[in-house]
Amino acid sequence: MTPETTEATRRLQALLPAHLTGRDPATGVADPTDAMAALLTAVGEELQVLEDDIAMLYDSWFIETCPEWVVPYLADLVGLDALPADLGPGVSRRSIVANTIAYRRRKGTVAILERIARDITGWPARAVEFYCLLATTAHLNHVRLDRAATADLRKAGRLEHCGGHAAGALDPLAHTAEARSITRGRGRYGIANVGVFLFGWQTYDVEWATARPSDAPGEFTADPLGRSAPLFATPPAEPAVEELADEADLPVPLRPRRLLDLLRAARSGPAAPRDLPVGVRLDATSAPVPATHLRVCGLEDLLPGTPDLQVMIDARNGRLHAFREGQPPPRQLQVRYTYGGIADLGAGPYDRRDLHEQALASDAYLGTRGTTGQIAVNAAGARDLSVTTLGAALNAARLAWETPGDSSAAGGTFVITVADNATYVEDLTVTIPAATRLVIVAATPPPGGPADPGEYDFAGLRPHLRGRIQVTGEPGSSLVLDGLVIEGDLTAAPGHLGSLTLAQSTLAGSLTVAGNPAGSTNGELSVRLLRTVTGPVALAETVPALAMTGSIVDPQLSATAATAAVTAPGARLAVDTCTLLGTVDTRLLDASSTLLTARTTATHRQTGCVRFSYVAPGSRIPHRYRCVPEGPDDRSVPVFASLDPASPQYAALARGCPASIAEGGEGDAEMGAHHHLHRPQRLRAARAQLAPYVPAGLEIGIIGS
Repeated sequence: MTPETTEATRRLQALLPAHLTGRDPATGVADPTDAMAALLTAVGEELQVLEDDIAMLYDSWFIETCPEWVVPYLADLVGLDALPADLGPGVSRRSIVANTIAYRRRKGTVAILERIARDITGWPARAVEFYCLLATTAHLNHVRLDRAATADLRKAGRLEHCGGHAAGALDPLAHTAEARSITRGRGRYGIANVGVFLFGWQTYDVEWATARPSDAPGEFTADPLGRSAPLFATPPAEPAVEELADEADLPVPLRPRRLLDLLRAARSGPAAPRDLPVGVRLDATSAPVPATHLRVCGLEDLLPGTPDLQVMIDARNGRLHAFREGQPPPRQLQVRYTYGGIADLGAGPYDRRDLHEQALASDAYLGTRGTTGQIAVNAAGARDLSVTTLGAALNAARLAWETPGDSSAAGGTFVITVADNATYVEDLTVTIPAATRLVIVAATPPPGGPADPGEYDFAGLRPHLRGRIQVTGEPGSSLVLDGLVIEGDLTAAPGHLGSLTLAQSTLAGSLTVAGNPAGSTNGELSVRLLRTVTGPVALAETVPALAMTGSIVDPQLSATAATAAVTAPGARLAVDTCTLLGTVDTRLLDASSTLLTARTTATHRQTGCVRFSYVAPGSRIPHRYRCVPEGPDDRSVPVFASLDPASPQYAALARGCPASIAEGGEGDAEMGAHHHLHRPQRLRAARAQLAPYVPAGLEIGIIGS
């Protein structure tokens, strides 16, 4: 048999006598020139196609295994006519079809409203019957101990659930009745009102990152950039259909009293350190601080008379204060924590594989494809074949490029994987040879080192570089940065760099391509931003191309008092689903589903188009198509939930944003960097799918997200 022989061909040959297949009696191997073997090979290939088709048809009987195109047909079989279209990442139409019968069996219950909203939108949900929260006079013959009561100022734990926490979904207090309609999003507390709260936030677990020291001794922030960001707790698995979600099932900020309850539970019995939402240790060789020595700021005092390390935790602001009695406080800590956000945007410990591969495949790099060299960086040196600094990794790459006669790295792709969540305090200077690509990515090599260059995993990493990066390239060279938090400026020095890509990263500084008055430099450079959060972008007039997709450009992320988001006087700027929070100056402009919040100027307006976008008044841009504002009488402006980079809702549109912007992007999605979430479509689909399950006489309102 030839090496290409399929399993079907082998089975056919096994059915024939040996003398018909030309099989060698000594070895039992068929003669590849035998006519019968060639015939069976041809028949076997067609048989394999037929068997694969039959297997696919069998898989199509079940919603769990069927191809995506079969899902609408199975939905029709269960009488589900209005199957929603693609609703973006995290939403599977399979669960909707698979659970339709279970939905109908439980029609009319509040639990099923919650479950449908969760399955349709892909977001955690909580359903609340507001008649249970009305302030009424109880009948002595029908005492209901589970009903809400008026506020008790001595029970601070109950009061924490009021107001803005969880958008009021966990409010335990009684309210007076409202006459306004809940369907319009105005009233809540009424006899016939049911509210479905949706939580579009996601939680991201960070494993043993370097805590950022503050100016005061012993004080740290969990956020590597030193920002005050609330801590979260990762919700467990989805609750059963009959169970209503509670605080533990929702992605909401971690309350100090909830953290205290979790710590007390861990102190009273055997509990793994990972059961707690926060962990602290001195370094990679130290054991985690026990739960008894983790204290909640404002609710507990330090343990007296112990020389061991104790850490006060401020869950609201993500801050830590370390103490050691009779000793100076530690200068460094490592922390395990969870933060919140509404999208996989910027650097984060989410799975970045698909976009990383897309970034490499679409790179303008013209050299040899395929990875020819690779080295790992680990601050603790915990892995074999690794170095402890990025500078050492760059030296290894430089040595590989300069080694005479070594064709394993020259003219190809060299990968540096940053394999932990440490903070690297160093300035980097990179010089990339001609026709060579350098990739610096947050990833871990397989155990024991990569079997082949180019093999690495994206496993919950968000490393932090505190320093500047300066890159110089020869013709045809390329630099790709992926998954990094960079606190400093990224500068392309005068040279002939061919491509610069910043993907799924956070740049707390400026991105600059320097010019050279003496001559044309970086004249072939293509700059790309993919799902990146960055400070201002300033390109020399010689740079011809700048492309952005799903990114946020915010001048306040830079240490300078800049107001310009993009300055690219010689470039063709292509912007797709981005949020630009400053002025824009460019030569040519193409934009789609983008928020241009400040004055935008394109010098060549005969070419290009701006579509489905918000354009600030006073801008001078090329042809518009379905943009906002539509005329001088249109006062629509974007309304953001927050413009604080530390907020989980950073640069996200608020619920009060005009519909022309919140639903004005291509495909009726929102404009801006969160366009890919399809939030308006999810809300519309939830309303349509919930309507048949609302009991007669009741009104339902969707709150949140």
